[in-house]
Amino acid sequence: MTDDELEVHYAAFLKTLGQRIKQFRKARKLSLHDMVVKHGYHDSQWRRFERGGAANMLSLLKIARAFDTSLSELLDGLGKFPVESVAGIKKKEATTKRAKKTT
Repeated sequence: MTDDELEVHYAAFLKTLGQRIKQFRKARKLSLHDMVVKHGYHDSQWRRFERGGAANMLSLLKIARAFDTSLSELLDGLGKFPVESVAGIKKKEATTKRAKKTT
């Protein structure tokens, strides 16, 4: 899989994850205001998650906790990526983190 293909798959995964997060929030009858007040998220941060913005592992764990669910349930069935794609995503994240540290 090329880097371009990986980018497309990753973007699709994030969009689907955002839809899942919004679905979980609405199923629990929580408003955006609830997520800010009750769970300590910033409004723009939560909107970014629901629009498919990137979320690190700690953020995903906090989101799962806010919904009183497991991370595996939150992510269940969202992406059936081959092993090389998962490794590629991790490699890209590591590269991005190193680049941010040097700026």
